[in-house]
Order: sequence, then C-alpha cells, then structure tokens
Amino acid sequence: MMLSKAKPDDVDLYYEIHGAGKPLLLIAGLGSDSSSWGGVLAKFSTHFKVIVLDNRGAGRSAIPDESYTVAQMAKDVIRLLDALKIEKTHVLGHSMGGYIAQELSINHSGRIDRLVLESTASVSSERNNALFLKFYRALRDKENLEGWIREWTRWLFSSECLERKAFIEAFVKNGTNYPYAQQTDGFKGQIGAIASFDSQERLGKINVPTLVIEGKEDVLILPGEAEALAEGIPGSIFRCVKDAAHCMHIENPDLFVRVVREFLISK
Repeated sequence: MMLSKAKPDDVDLYYEIHGAGKPLLLIAGLGSDSSSWGGVLAKFSTHFKVIVLDNRGAGRSAIPDESYTVAQMAKDVIRLLDALKIEKTHVLGHSMGGYIAQELSINHSGRIDRLVLESTASVSSERNNALFLKFYRALRDKENLEGWIREWTRWLFSSECLERKAFIEAFVKNGTNYPYAQQTDGFKGQIGAIASFDSQERLGKINVPTLVIEGKEDVLILPGEAEALAEGIPGSIFRCVKDAAHCMHIENPDLFVRVVREFLISK
C-alpha cells in the first residue's frame, strides 16, 4: 500500500499492515526496508496490529533528490500514523530505525506507548560513518551486488551465525534477487541522515517505557554504545543477548520476539 505525498517536502511511502490488536510499528535500518522484518512479522502479528514501512530512500518508497535527515524520516512516520488514524503505538526501531524511533520519542512522545531500540546508539561513530561511505562508493561504482551483500554479512551476524552456511547463502541470494534492492541515491541519503544524527543531549526527554536490546557480538553498533544509550534514557531497560549480533531479529527471530513481546505486554 502506498501513502502519497500531501506536501512538497513529503515523499510517497510504502507500508503494510499485518494482524490485529494493539498497534506495533517496526522501523527498519540502513539499506533495509519492510521486507527485513519477514522473519518476525507472522510471530508479532499474532499478538499485534503490525505496521511496517519502507523509509524514504529504500524499498518502494520514494528517493528524494535532496539530502534528508532522521528528523524528516520521523515526520514521515507521523504522517503515516496520522493517515492510518493511529493515535498511539508501540515502536520498535532497528539500527538507523532506532535513530528514527528516538526522534519520535523525543518530539512526539504522546504517540508512543512503549519503545524498543534494537542494535542502535545515540550517535553514529566516525568509524561507522567512514564504513558506510565505503559501502556507498562500492554501490555507486557498480561493484558486484552479491559481493556487496556478502560483505555486509560480516557486520550483521554473529560468528556462530556466519558458520550457518545455508542461512548465509539464502540471505545473500534473497538480497541479490530482491526486486526493490537499495538504490545508490537512497543509500547516500540515508548515510547522510545517519551522520548528522545526534540525540546524546536529548535522551532525557524520552519519557516512555524503553527497552534497549543489543547483541553481545554486535561489531557495528558496539555493546558499549548501546549501553550508553540506555543509560541516557530515564528508567530504560538494557538487555545484552549473548551469541547474537547486529541483526538479532533475523538470526534468532524466536528469541527476539519472545524478549520484545515480554517487554511490550509487561505491567
């Protein structure tokens, strides 16, 4: 389903709705879109009305010509919630989606019930900004897409998961054949938004129940960065999961859904 732009600075947004119940919004990370939640979608939708979207610059959503920010992507989310007449929702953001979720919580806390931040931080490290630029240049220079995706697996999955050859090959094959694969301009726009994001001095404004969940083997967003994020959010819960890395919801969906669901339904 597509939400069309209403104002000049809006973009067309692709979204899907699955299941029924209390709303749960899932926000994907850099270079990902709504399809990245495929392994947990059915599990979550048995308990919640799950909304997934493609962020601007990814999937079936529009790719603006100009640069954009995390704040603009948060406004995209609010526009979608308004169009769907959803006054309040649980929000789960992964990596860059966690930046968007933080921005939502800081500026639109009344729209959020509970907040889950997966594999994310309050600011992107200089190392990661340089890494993302390297990945952008490789995509721009038309390097082999299969090799590009395979290189990403080193940063996304735990050492144990990387040994699951069938899993990794399926992940690479699906990404290579995906009809809505990340476009160069969209990737550039997203990494620019990431590089300019910084919530460190604003975390105290997040006043909703929050779970920060992190894989102990995450080499992209380091556990210490995620823990520092949790420490900056009043009353938040920090959960560091062993034998998991950056994309916990993909490599261990059953565990991920169990932990998140327990938090969302807790008193």
